[in-house]
Amino acid sequence: MFVELKDILFSDKGGGVTQRLLGRSHNLMAGEMIFQKGSRVMPHSHEHHQQFIYIVAGKFEIQCGDEKRILGPGDCLYAAPGEIHGTLGLEDNSILLDIHNPIRYDLIEDERNKPARADDPRHK
Repeated sequence: MFVELKDILFSDKGGGVTQRLLGRSHNLMAGEMIFQKGSRVMPHSHEHHQQFIYIVAGKFEIQCGDEKRILGPGDCLYAAPGEIHGTLGLEDNSILLDIHNPIRYDLIEDERNKPARADDPRHK
């Protein structure tokens, strides 16, 4: 399966976080999340999903369980099902690759119900 930029679902999650769903199969999905400095995804867990986070650009403070670390490009994190994790962007335009198994239908439906940001040059 090939996915072209013009076909990627994109949404503004609010609070300085944007997301592009890059692709999915029946049991795996990948997304790119872009954080502005100070933006965050509050600590949470997924009862039936495992998640892998790879830092593409910028810096993040990421919590996994009871531990917090500063991560930068090339660093990664694995959150097991039920494990608390959260993310704080420490620099503008910090980017992470977010991979879930199984796929998160809630994110797909959320993306479909939000209009794309026309001012994002990567979405044209």
